[in-house]
This record gives sequence, C-alpha cells and structure tokens, in this order.
Amino acid sequence: MRKPLGGDLLKGNATMKTQRFALLAAAAALFITSCGGGTGGTGMTNTSAVSFGTITAFGSVFVNGVEFSTIGATITLDGVPATQGDLRVGMVVTVNGSHSGSSGSATRIDVDDAVKGFVESISTDGTHWVVMGQTVLVDDQTRFENIPHPGVNDFVEVHGLVRGGGVIAAGFIEKKTAPFPAFEVKGFVQNHMVGSTTFQIGALNVNFAGATINNMPNPAMTSWNGLLVEAKGNACATTPVCGTLTATQVEPNGPQMQDVADFEIEGFVTAVPPAVPSGSFKVGNQLVVTTGSTRFEGGVATDIVVGVKLEVEGVLSGGILTASKIEFRDSVRIEADIDAVGTSSFTLRGLPGITVTVNSLTQFQGSVSGLNNFFAGDHVQIRGRASSGNNVIATEVEKLSPDTRVELQGAIQAISGVSPNQVVTILGVSVNTTGVVFQDIDNSVITRDAFFAKAVIGTLVKARGTLGGGGINWSEMELEN
Repeated sequence: MRKPLGGDLLKGNATMKTQRFALLAAAAALFITSCGGGTGGTGMTNTSAVSFGTITAFGSVFVNGVEFSTIGATITLDGVPATQGDLRVGMVVTVNGSHSGSSGSATRIDVDDAVKGFVESISTDGTHWVVMGQTVLVDDQTRFENIPHPGVNDFVEVHGLVRGGGVIAAGFIEKKTAPFPAFEVKGFVQNHMVGSTTFQIGALNVNFAGATINNMPNPAMTSWNGLLVEAKGNACATTPVCGTLTATQVEPNGPQMQDVADFEIEGFVTAVPPAVPSGSFKVGNQLVVTTGSTRFEGGVATDIVVGVKLEVEGVLSGGILTASKIEFRDSVRIEADIDAVGTSSFTLRGLPGITVTVNSLTQFQGSVSGLNNFFAGDHVQIRGRASSGNNVIATEVEKLSPDTRVELQGAIQAISGVSPNQVVTILGVSVNTTGVVFQDIDNSVITRDAFFAKAVIGTLVKARGTLGGGGINWSEMELEN
C-alpha cells in the first residue's frame, strides 16, 4: 500500500510545528546519543557545509550539482589517503567544505564503498547481482572500471547508495584482489535481539562477538534493528557465498554530523510515518523535517514514499535536517494506457518509443502486485527515472480506473518548429503544441512566448492530453520545478 507522508507536512500552524519539532528533536537526540558523530568513521562535526552524494563528473569534482574545487583537499578512500585521480564517477562521497550556488571548495572528501566481497550470482539480464548477501542493482548508469565486467566468483568493490532491505543501487563497480579487511558491507540491521552478538544485513548473517564496536549503542541493552551500519571482517563461513561474516569492526554508516549550516544529502527514502514521527521522513538514516517554506522540485510532498530518490538541502541542527529544498531525482511521470506487456517491461498507447521497465524494487499500487497483474488496455500512472534511450525505470506503477487522460512529464530533449507550432520532444515523444494552453510553475496561464522563453532543452515540463483517433490530442503543457 502506498504510504505518503502525513497530511500535516505543510501545515502552517506555529503551535503544531513547535510541538512536532520538539518530538523530532527528542527522537534525533536519542539517535545521536546512541550513534555518536562521524561519517563512516571520519568524525566530521560542526562544519559549515557538507554534501553527501554521488560523483557525477570531473573537472574538479561534481556532487549534487555543485562543482567542488579539490585544491588542497584531503581525500580518503575507505579511510586510506588518496588523490583525485583515484576517484571515479559513480562513487558516493562526503564532501566537507563550502559552496555558493553551483561552485564550491572542498577541504575534505571521503569515499566509502557500499559492499566488498565475492559476486555470488548475476541475473540473466545482468541487472541484479548478489554480493555478500546484498542485492546490487545494475543498470546503464552503473560505471565499471574493468573490461570485461566482473563475473560470478570475482571479488568486487561496489560503490552506491543503500536503498534499504539489503539492496544497493550500484554507481560504480570494480574488480579487485582481496584487500584487508577482505569483506565489507553496509546496510540496515535486522533481526538483532538485545544481548545477542548476531544480526543480519540483507541475506548476510553478521557475528560481531569479537568485533570492535565504534559509536554504537550497547548491544546488551539496546536493539540495533533499523540502524544503518558498516560491518568489516576478514573471515566468511564459505566463499563465494559468504553466509556468515565474522566481523572485526561495526560502526554507524552515512552522515552522522549533528550541526551543519549548509547540508545536502542524496539518497533513497527509507522511512515515512508511522515508522517515523508525523511530518518527517528519512533519507538513508537521516531524519528530515519540512516547513511551510520548503521548496519542492519535480514532485510534491505526497510523492515522498519509501524507495523514492531525493536530494535534500537545508540546515542540520541537533541531528535533524530541516529542508529548505527537496528535489525528486525520479522526475519522470506518465499516465496512459498500457499497449503491450512483456516479462519485465511494457509499452504505452500513443507514446511510441517509451519502454517502461520494472524490477524487484518497483512498487505496485492499486490492489495489484507484480507486472503479471497488468494487461493491455489498463490505465496506469508511472513514476520513475529516465534510462538509456527513451527507457523509463519505474519506481512505482499504479493501476487506475479507465480514462482517456494522458500525462507525460520529463525533461525537454528537443524543440523544433516555429511559433505557434513548436514541437517539444519528451522521452522521444513529439508533442505538437499547436493550440496548447501553457502554464507556469505556479499553474498560472502564460503566453506561448513566455513559456518558450523559459523552456529550453533540459527543462522539466508536463504535457497533458487525451487518447483518441489513433493518437494523443495534446491540450496543456506546464513548467515543472
């Protein structure tokens, strides 16, 4: 069942906000007291700006849309001194420094892989790997260091974001020889009982009886379930399928700072109410709260559900991130009729060229589960992200009541023609704007000239129309944040 945030997310009542913030502060204080400071053991606290996310490009280092100069910066890779030449696109980093707009200066960059161990299996289509009992999602955005790519029984180092439940979205994968400690895994603790010395991360059992425990609650008194941790060790029960990791070290993972004036975090939503206090949610292990002035880009508050990828900016105080901006990374939205259904994908009527692919993390709504419950002619709503070509990887698919309504939201790929007959290409679909009503970001009607003064290649827009006569009759187009 779809679980959006509580309805009071954007309420402006000052008293309710004060009460809610006090509740969140108490929850965060308990978490911080138990988990301590640091980011994967770096111990960074009370800094002016921190950005946690994926490296997307070089020149300097681009993270979360900011180009950070690395001149004079300390760089570490899994705690070992490194240089910018050791960094790769797809690695997840914590950048400590300062920035203004899209430019910044890094004083420290810490790289921390998500899992290190043997490849236990790879799905036939190559999209699902298992490494150390973790499901590693691989797509056309995943970068590899080696050609040919690693295979089953190879030892690999995987960089990416933890999605929860023993699942990692891979950004970069490298085949390696086993370093010491040989094995590492990051994820959320499951099945830990007070007083026990074992827990699970995904399908991996972890025995920490002889491990060094850093900045964690006392396991004899407190359950660790739900905490995002890193476990390291040099012994597995068997290989390549580890089964049980004998841990030498266990510590919190992910940003753990308490106070940062300018904080940015990229990640997947891992908890919403009632798992967390009303009006809040978690990105990774970071508790986030919004206010009436929080700005949303590419979605609205009710779109925040478990599994959605976000970038959140704001002020971190007392361990709580008060969001000034929330940007949805899965910004593709489509509403249309299914044309044809395959084993793991489907096409849409009137939207030629678009293929929607589902995977084990796709959430199915509307009293159905799994693609085998969808058929040609079903009216669906899709949320996802653009992949190679005009493919869409679906985060969520919901079956709706029959309707001729069509919506297509995505970035503009091309604009051709002249006024008043411009054609806008979105996900390979040519939208003829002749006779279309245009709207601004605030939904106010604007002129064609005003729209195309703002709409350029890369701008996020939404087109609306109806299916009929063998095609789509487009009627509206609006600018999206």
